Amino acid sequence: MKTGFKVIVSTLILITAGISTSVYAAPQLTMQEEEAANPNIVKAIRAMEIAYKDLESAPHDFGGNKGAAMNDTKAAIHSLKKALYYRLNMDDAAIDRAQSQ
Repeated sequence: MKTGFKVIVSTLILITAGISTSVYAAPQLTMQEEEAANPNIVKAIRAMEIAYKDLESAPHDFGGNKGAAMNDTKAAIHSLKKALYYRLNMDDAAIDRAQSQ
């Protein structure tokens, strides 16, 4: 009788533990939710993407400074995306894939 009672109690504890963790689990975030929650970062990314295209279409290389500015701008865009999506636990490759979509 005692063994059956222990099994029932153990099962109830496991069931209760499963319920409590699922109730308190953090909701899964999406890229769209992060963008909606952080519109200023999204605006900064868009502005830097426009700046990058403007640099790209500039008529000459400005003594090599155009290339450096383009590299810096690309790195800044990537850093902003890492900041925007950090709660999604995206690695650099995932951020780059999302950028191309």
